[in-house]
Amino acid sequence: MSSAEAASDLHAVIGDAPAAVLVVDLARGAVVHANDVAQQLAPALRLPVALDRWSDAARLRDPAGTELSDSEHPLTRLLRSEPVPGQRVSAERRSELGASREPLWVVGLPMTGAPMLDDHALVVFLPVRERHATAAVEAFADQDARVRDRAVLATGLSFTVADASDPDLPLIWVNPAFTATSGYEFGEAVGRNCRFLQGPDTDRAEVRRVRTALEAGEAVTATLLNYRKDGLAFWNQVTMSPILDDSGTVTHFVGVQSDVSGRIESDRQRDAALAAEQRARTRAEESQARLRLLAGASESLSGELDIDEARTRLLQLLVPALADMAVFVHVDENGAVTDHRAVHRDPDRSEALGRVAARVPDVVPPQGLVVALLDGRPYRQLDAFPPEVAGDLDVGSALAVALPGRLGVRDLVLLGRTADRSPFTADDADVAVDLGRRAGLILDNLRLYAAQRLIAQTLQRSLLPQLPELTGVGIEARYLPGADGAEVGGDFYEVVELPAGDPTGDAAPDGRTPFGLAVGDVAGHDVYAAAAMGQLKGVLRATATSQRLMPAAVLEHVDELLPALNVTSPLATMLFAHFEPLAGGSWQLTVSSAGHPPLVVRHPDGRAELLDPDRARGPILGFDIVTRGEVSVVLEPGTTVVAYTDGLVERRGEPLDVGFERLRVAVAAGPGVRTDQVIEALADPREDVGGSDDVVLVAVHLLG
Repeated sequence: MSSAEAASDLHAVIGDAPAAVLVVDLARGAVVHANDVAQQLAPALRLPVALDRWSDAARLRDPAGTELSDSEHPLTRLLRSEPVPGQRVSAERRSELGASREPLWVVGLPMTGAPMLDDHALVVFLPVRERHATAAVEAFADQDARVRDRAVLATGLSFTVADASDPDLPLIWVNPAFTATSGYEFGEAVGRNCRFLQGPDTDRAEVRRVRTALEAGEAVTATLLNYRKDGLAFWNQVTMSPILDDSGTVTHFVGVQSDVSGRIESDRQRDAALAAEQRARTRAEESQARLRLLAGASESLSGELDIDEARTRLLQLLVPALADMAVFVHVDENGAVTDHRAVHRDPDRSEALGRVAARVPDVVPPQGLVVALLDGRPYRQLDAFPPEVAGDLDVGSALAVALPGRLGVRDLVLLGRTADRSPFTADDADVAVDLGRRAGLILDNLRLYAAQRLIAQTLQRSLLPQLPELTGVGIEARYLPGADGAEVGGDFYEVVELPAGDPTGDAAPDGRTPFGLAVGDVAGHDVYAAAAMGQLKGVLRATATSQRLMPAAVLEHVDELLPALNVTSPLATMLFAHFEPLAGGSWQLTVSSAGHPPLVVRHPDGRAELLDPDRARGPILGFDIVTRGEVSVVLEPGTTVVAYTDGLVERRGEPLDVGFERLRVAVAAGPGVRTDQVIEALADPREDVGGSDDVVLVAVHLLG
């Protein structure tokens, strides 16, 4: 270990704990002055007192545990005017818990050249309480004495003595280490107050604290930015201890100083690293929070199909995660406000914010709200809400953010933060803009979906017929779109009154008239299937109501015309039936099927059966032109005939016959047939009725 390394380690000993300081008269071998800490080590003695006696009273021991008075101890060397650069000793410390040994580091220096103290020595006992300081002391003490001498006397601890009898506290002695540290020679330092070490960046408040303690005669420890003679700044940790005579008067102040620039710089680097880490962690946490906000917004909004609910959810995502209050505004193509809503973090302020939102449509400038607030920009930072709408809201910072869609900006949000919250930052604006882009596209998709859904619903309603009122007949019909959300499809039903002169067209004496029932399923369940279904229905109705044809002939005629239709899905199944009134209230049912599931007939006694499918069923429409068969049966009053499409009975991984039997049982159950009850009975617990397919269910009740 070099002397410089030893001195560097020795600095670890100096801390905030007070040192015990003695002034020893070398000629008399007596302690003549001591500070209060030293007096605590030997409290029963009055000064002056022999150095050995003071050592025994303080119960000082060497590292081997031997009393110093029984060994060649450092204080004996000091009495021979030999400097003690530093050795380990221990003193007894008593408390309510009993006695313990306290490790100390003792330094003794003859004060050669000090006025009135030239034949005196300074003895300083430094406490060694930290583990790393103990290790440094032990390593230093094990070095060669010459190494220790060079370390302490040249670059180690600096000691100063100031005259307390002079109000200016001039220095009367400094050791060589002081000169090595400060650059000031003995003659340049003695006679001056140590303030000459201060400079422009020295902490004046800390200087005042030291001065106040010295004026009160108290010990004080401070770390000050001092300056060497050559102007180089260094951090000086100084402990000032008052020295008392036998009457308790402060006669001197002893300073123990250490250059701790390395430690301060290390602490600064550590603090800077910790601060940088904290900033990085904060930024990471903020980034994660923003990512969670964006991800949550995308997930929450994209899972919503109702545009009004999506707008409300957007505000609930923004408040309080990004803002204290938010106002959503939708404008039409002319810039007029057509929808607005607001959310406030404080429920008690929600009503006031609602009034603000309600004023927005009344203060729209001529160029439109979007142009006035954003003028083509993705966002705009404001000091507050526009004064026309701000009212008494406490808004310290505001953002206007665009929610762009495919055709421009129709939606925007006004975000506000209260004055007690930090204003919006550039990062906040970036998050708001990113969220605005996502939300704008989602809202645009929802508007498009709503428009298409309205068109689809209108189209489907136009394609589903109004059931005619027929004497002696009650008809129920249900249409269920597929589970994929499409509001239109290729399933259809039709009930037509047969024309006069038709083979079954003569009315019965009781006023009952013949009618036809058609149920069909065009391949697909989208707008293309709906378009094909509409044309197919038109051909069917025209054929059935304008010509004197039976069901099989009607299907044959439709089959012949089908290739001429301009449709993308010409394949379809269809069932067509004639109901002809007979005498006595009964009916004759004649049916022909083009690949369609069979009718279910429930008789008046509650018995239900599938109407013989083999005789009436032929190939699907659009597959081939064939001669089709039909079957006729007589039905008694009180009979119900059920027609349907395959979406009602199909289940994944299950034979179709199982679905037919399940339907037959459902039709036979209960006192009568109701379409809602049948649909509920056939519902698959794994999914909605029909799964992804459409469903048509028609029940024809032949009344008594």
